[in-house]
Amino acid sequence: MENSGAEKSKYPIGFYIGCLTYSFERFAFYGTKPLLVLYLTAAVANGGLAIPKAQAAIIAANFTAYTYIAPLIGGYICDKWLGARYAVTLGCIIMGIGYLMGWKSSNPAVVNMVDPAYGLYASYIRSLGVKNMASINMMIYIVSIGTGLFKGNLAGLMGRMIEDDSKMDAAFSIQYSFVNIGAFFGSAIMGVAYMQFFKKGLMLGFREVFLFCAVLMFIGGVAFTASYKLLHGQGRLPFKYLTDAKGNVIGEAEKSSGSKSSENKGVKLTKKEINGVIAIIFVSFVSIIFWTFYEQQSSALTLYAADNVDMTLGAIKLSPVHVFTTWNGLLCIFMSLGAAKLWATLAKRPQGDLTMFQKVTIAFAFLGLAYTVLIFMELARGGGSNKASVLWLLFFGILLTTGEICFSPLGNSFVNKVAPKKYLSLLLGVWIFATFAANKLTGYVQGVIENYGFMQTIVTFSVVSFITMVILFALSKPLNKLVES
Repeated sequence: MENSGAEKSKYPIGFYIGCLTYSFERFAFYGTKPLLVLYLTAAVANGGLAIPKAQAAIIAANFTAYTYIAPLIGGYICDKWLGARYAVTLGCIIMGIGYLMGWKSSNPAVVNMVDPAYGLYASYIRSLGVKNMASINMMIYIVSIGTGLFKGNLAGLMGRMIEDDSKMDAAFSIQYSFVNIGAFFGSAIMGVAYMQFFKKGLMLGFREVFLFCAVLMFIGGVAFTASYKLLHGQGRLPFKYLTDAKGNVIGEAEKSSGSKSSENKGVKLTKKEINGVIAIIFVSFVSIIFWTFYEQQSSALTLYAADNVDMTLGAIKLSPVHVFTTWNGLLCIFMSLGAAKLWATLAKRPQGDLTMFQKVTIAFAFLGLAYTVLIFMELARGGGSNKASVLWLLFFGILLTTGEICFSPLGNSFVNKVAPKKYLSLLLGVWIFATFAANKLTGYVQGVIENYGFMQTIVTFSVVSFITMVILFALSKPLNKLVES
């Protein structure tokens, strides 16, 4: 009877509820992330905070960086003390409160006074900016805390609903599709909303976007909580309790792993395990380079596009949000499918699929080509007040996303496969810290551009990408031998 039911519904309804909750969260995150740097730098009369670009880029980078590091703490909480379902609900509420802080970060009544006739209010408005920045920083911290409780714990809860381990990869491919759908529509809709639907006179609707995202997170949290009965009993207890697909406790993870940890004490690493550690440290450093360059599309390149690119495509008025985040999301949805088919076709060859390090080498080739396109765009623009065609950025996005697709195999799964089991948590922490570091470094590039120039910076990015490509090409065989075991 159970097999018959499984045939009718490939995955439990609770799994799809988790997927939909992910879409809500990603909609809010990507509805906010690409707009944040524009909000921080926009003129006060246009509803922004008029913060210097270099400072704004650092603040906006924190929004992404902290959401990568916070799940380490949230995961520990759910491993030890809190059931994942309650953490997800609490995370949604906390994120909603965080976005409300963004909504309260600007006062339209004062902003409307910004006019030459109201020069006496200038100092007051500047002092108000301090309070505004406190609210923005609170938004970043609070959303990060909520994300820490939400992100990994929802994935863990969903994974426990899948009875057949062989279906796990396919199940999370579905989950990843929901993530991409939320991210795509979040950036696409909010990218229009702040310029059109929420705009009041000269005031762009940044604050209303934050409010919309807050309401969306509250709705997502309430909907998820109302669906507790459909979660197959999962998430009631901390993850230290092992459960079957129906939520029945079948053991305790700490007890089952305790004997192993005691056995591992004093055991020296083998040569293969040492090689694995070396490989993880090397690729962590490489990933910092890749993601620092990649994330410029949400930071320095967004600021550049706002000032130096003609954002009209035919009769359509685009936002930098659409040219980078939305375009990237759309490309990811289709290119991921193409890449999966390509890798499957290559795997059928006598020599098999490309190795992971070969794919990463190709990723850096496309990263270098993407920044080479920007070099030609800047040459074609000619400097000054001239504006480049938006087509350059769309082409840049195609190359950058192709690199992202090739780079994507290098992730947590790589660390899980290669790391010595006794140091798995530590080395996963190294990998996560590398991602955090890349996003933190992203924010400082705008300052480099202001000191050394846009052209010099993108030439450097292109050259470093190609140099890294050559190094990876030369080391791909030795690195592959390191991790073959």
